[in-house]
Amino acid sequence: MKRIYIFALLLFLAAALPSCRKDAPELMNPGETELSQTPSQVFKAFWHGMNNSYGFWDIDPTDWDRVYDEYLPLFEALDGADPETEEEAAELFGTMQTLYTQICGKLIDHHLSITFYPESEYEFAVSPGYLDISARDYFHDAIIGNIIPACIEANRQAGRIEEFVQGRYEVEGDSDNMAAISYKIDGVIYLRFSGFAFQGVLQKDPGGPVEQVLRNYQRMILETPDIKDVIIDVRDNGGGYLADMQEILAPMLDTDLLVGYTRVKEGLGRLDYGPWVPCILSPAENHRKVEAPIVVLANLNSVSMSEMTCMAVSVLPNGCVVGERTFGGTGPLYGDYKFAYSGAWENSAVSVYGSTAVMKDARGKIHEGVGIVPHIEVLQTPEVEAEMRSGVDPQLERALEYIRTGK
Repeated sequence: MKRIYIFALLLFLAAALPSCRKDAPELMNPGETELSQTPSQVFKAFWHGMNNSYGFWDIDPTDWDRVYDEYLPLFEALDGADPETEEEAAELFGTMQTLYTQICGKLIDHHLSITFYPESEYEFAVSPGYLDISARDYFHDAIIGNIIPACIEANRQAGRIEEFVQGRYEVEGDSDNMAAISYKIDGVIYLRFSGFAFQGVLQKDPGGPVEQVLRNYQRMILETPDIKDVIIDVRDNGGGYLADMQEILAPMLDTDLLVGYTRVKEGLGRLDYGPWVPCILSPAENHRKVEAPIVVLANLNSVSMSEMTCMAVSVLPNGCVVGERTFGGTGPLYGDYKFAYSGAWENSAVSVYGSTAVMKDARGKIHEGVGIVPHIEVLQTPEVEAEMRSGVDPQLERALEYIRTGK
């Protein structure tokens, strides 16, 4: 039988990583590392890359030095493997996937996604965030977009909805694809959108259906004589452009709002962090101070910009978050290793996508790996999903109850 060759020859022997952690170079760009594909060499490339690029080492409980000392011998034991069949190759890569899942499964960067052997048919990925949320006792799939139309239609039939505008931008292969809807329900301004992609869509499809949804929302904020409340629905929203906050929250502000603080790396060393820098949201050019309650509907699958929106609204005296504890991926994403000594990097054996900054809220709390805890919890249980399919949205109704009663 034709033998299956898994491991490439060493490309440049001089550039191979030393076997002893204490003697290994501390400052290196992992994306420029030439290495062989043997399990131990890949592990060392990954370990050093994370050692120098990960932005959370001062708060992550993982003992990274212990990881090296404990797992290097396990990968070295695999170096001599020479599988002759597809089954043996699959078993080898399955063993490595198990080891890397043990190593990475508890890392707190919930944007982090690590792909090993990306150029091989046996590639596999580890995503600590998804491992975490799948173990939560309220885990559920992201299905709001599929079942909420029944609720909208029922509320329209009941005469509860007015000033209704909906739109979609959908182009094959475009990362800015999104759906959005805005209206008033029981006199309350409501905006829902599937992703923070307004900035991209406004440039690609000016005046199109999605922009019409956004302008309808902004018009209601500016022109409604007596605003009862504003609800921003980011359930199952995976995030996107930071600048979208200027379109969504800034129209309701009349002074600068301290949303939180960010910190980036300023060097290649493990703890080479810069100072905490304030994140300020300024009022939009056309704005109106909203003193009525501002509610964010969020759930388990609300990530990144959705969570930053929760942070921002929570700073407001009239802000409230209703729903579930969110995903826990709050670190901004805006660069790669060469730009920020963190974020994305890759070489022939490992591809890493992660946060380029750490964020804490205005009160100094870091939510990475944990998520935003709502002020009012309404879990998306199977019973709640069944109600939504029948036309009733319990999370939205709880938000409306809070608006009516203040509790």
